[in-house]
Amino acid sequence: MALNLEPVYKEIFEKFKTRKKFSIQSIEKNVLIVEQDEEVCGQKEPRSFEFKSPREFEEFVRVENQFELDIVKQLQGNKMPYR
Repeated sequence: MALNLEPVYKEIFEKFKTRKKFSIQSIEKNVLIVEQDEEVCGQKEPRSFEFKSPREFEEFVRVENQFELDIVKQLQGNKMPYR
């Protein structure tokens, strides 16, 4: 008997605090597939990520949110990263 992890995945998904555009593609057999819409030189380049557990997905969300926070801090500070 498989657990229904869809509500858990959706709850974690709502924790995204980033400008990147993510969407849930599918949840099958408790495997989550998330797609990121990325534009490179005007071309849409979707990237897919597969997660086999809520813990794995939660870690991904945490890392993406931290990456976004780091960018915001750099932009608000007086120090430029290339100096």
